[in-house]
Amino acid sequence: MKESARQSAQLIWKFRFLLSVLVLLVTLLAAQQLASLGVSNSLEIWYPQDDPELINYREFQATYGSDEIVVLAVRGDTVFSTDDGGLLVGDLTDRILDIDGVATVTSLVTVPESLAEARGRLLSADGETTALVVQMMVGQDIEARRHDLFIELREVAAEFGLESYLGGYGVVFEGLNEASTTGATMLIITAHVVMVLLLLFFFRRSLPVLLTLLAVGTATIWTMGLYAATGHQLNMVTMVLPTLVLVIGIADCMHILRSVAAIDPGLEQSQRVIYGLATVIGPCFLMTITTAAGFLGLTTSGLPVVQQLGWFGAAGMIAAFVTAFVLVTSGLSWAAFEPANEGASFDRLAKALHDIGLKWSKIVVGIFLVLVAVSVYGITQLNSDTDSIGYLKKSHIVRQDSDFIEAQIGPYVPIEFTVSVTGDLFTPEYLDAVWAWQERVIRMDSIGWSWSLISAFDLGPEESPSSAGMQPLRDRLDRMRRFSPVTTRAMISDDDALRISFGAPIMSARSVQSLIRRITAEVDLPEGMTLRPAGYSPLYTRIVDEIVTSQLRGFSSAIILIVVLLGIAMRSWRRILLALAANVVPVALTLGLMGLTGIPLDVASATIASVILGLVVDDTVHLLRPHRPDGIQASLSIAAGQAGGTLIMTSIVLAGGFLVLGLAEIRSIAWFGVLTSFAVIVAIISDLTLLPALAKLGFERKALFRAE
Repeated sequence: MKESARQSAQLIWKFRFLLSVLVLLVTLLAAQQLASLGVSNSLEIWYPQDDPELINYREFQATYGSDEIVVLAVRGDTVFSTDDGGLLVGDLTDRILDIDGVATVTSLVTVPESLAEARGRLLSADGETTALVVQMMVGQDIEARRHDLFIELREVAAEFGLESYLGGYGVVFEGLNEASTTGATMLIITAHVVMVLLLLFFFRRSLPVLLTLLAVGTATIWTMGLYAATGHQLNMVTMVLPTLVLVIGIADCMHILRSVAAIDPGLEQSQRVIYGLATVIGPCFLMTITTAAGFLGLTTSGLPVVQQLGWFGAAGMIAAFVTAFVLVTSGLSWAAFEPANEGASFDRLAKALHDIGLKWSKIVVGIFLVLVAVSVYGITQLNSDTDSIGYLKKSHIVRQDSDFIEAQIGPYVPIEFTVSVTGDLFTPEYLDAVWAWQERVIRMDSIGWSWSLISAFDLGPEESPSSAGMQPLRDRLDRMRRFSPVTTRAMISDDDALRISFGAPIMSARSVQSLIRRITAEVDLPEGMTLRPAGYSPLYTRIVDEIVTSQLRGFSSAIILIVVLLGIAMRSWRRILLALAANVVPVALTLGLMGLTGIPLDVASATIASVILGLVVDDTVHLLRPHRPDGIQASLSIAAGQAGGTLIMTSIVLAGGFLVLGLAEIRSIAWFGVLTSFAVIVAIISDLTLLPALAKLGFERKALFRAE
């Protein structure tokens, strides 16, 4: 035992109650911040505020108005008539225009009868469903208003006795917000239940379970209080933070409690606790900083939400270490808070796995090499994508409404472009080129409609802008500006830039990216015209590239940080090589499983490699940390006997806790939980079998792991 560990343990014991008071004060301050914690999954939270694409998006909205539309589809026997013979849709349109946050409404009563094609897109084939396209106001206030606005839209439709269905990316964001809020609460409650059951099984006493939950619960409050105090809102990525801190933080508590319980009960309680703390404080501290390093690797991502998970995940690990060693030590002032000195079966299991690694070293290494080879193939099959509506279950009302609207009305998501010129847009060459492009695109698969200022001119079937004449078209534009200034502004800017929209089904970012390329390939514009994708789509599709970059940056940064930390702590390149070999395996197998099963890399799973690496290295730290003069093999054997059982227990707790995330309403979070649980189990098997196997083979062949 190192003298520094013993002295640290003595200080914690001596000032345990004072430190507990300080922990209580910090907890009260952190808890006060939780009231301001909200949820937001809007697109803008995914990018830095100075991001060029985000700036372009805001400029687009400032020029043409908001591109966030909500499609309200209504269905009913009386949808097209009232008792006095009027059009019910007209009354409905008037009511919707009065809702705070609504800019314009496009419906059967606002589209002229001359635009027959445009009107037809608002009506189902059976004539019983019609759509009203609601354009939202521009501005940050819409984030706060969106939830209430959607409720009001449904309430207005209900007042007229109509069934209502809502579609649009804003509706999806709101669905994700709701799933994040209710989901996070449900996950935390369920995780606590699972933790209590597992801890009761391992400890066989209730008081150490309560003590453990107090410590990790306090760390969770610290983490989320800091998160709220710095002005952040929960989202579909960071909603896992409370569960992560809760589950991972339990490991320190278990190591402390089992270490003290194993000390001779004939000694004084103070001696037992000090000796138990001194035994685990070094490995637990190294375990904490390596896990934090895994999270810190995420801060290199270009996605702010991933950066947030990195910073606050690391902070949560440090908080869990502090609260565990302070509060658990205070509780252990009384022997009643010790767990029963059980777990011999897990100790025997750890020893058996270690012996398998030694006895069948070549077979064990061969099995892992085969698994890694299969995983490498699986990794080559990995796809990166993000699908906002796909994160919700098929039974979710948002998906059901969207499917209904697409089936009855058709594709409703706008894919936006702008065409700009130097000079005057109103020339036959320019307008004819845009119109011909629209006509070509509308014949493509996945495109349901197109719309631009030229569409609003109501040209005949065989008529082109040039054949209609430039002056008549200018006259029509002047009339539109007088009678419908908001609508006209949404289509043209200063007579030198035109907005063109195409209707597509709601789809994943990768699919939108492919569709934009196909649409752009159809363009044949004359010299002097510039085409650019605009609106929401460029931001949405860019997430695909950021996902891959985040994974590579995060994992590379995490592994460098962890290697540096292990090097400082272990001061042995042989141990570092062993640690890397054992811990790359769970990461590779997890990513390979994703590729083989078709689980994509998305905004949530982009964090998985870094988080897993930070987690799985913990077991390795406990097994490789002891240094013995007779070499690594002896160190591993002794460590497996002393800590192996506890490591299996903590792995079961971690796996069980992460499996709780599999219940999340958001599918990517569910995948994250299941995959992380899988990685934790692979890691403990790898550490207890592969480490001794590699050490033995290295010893036999090149004496790599002889006495250091």
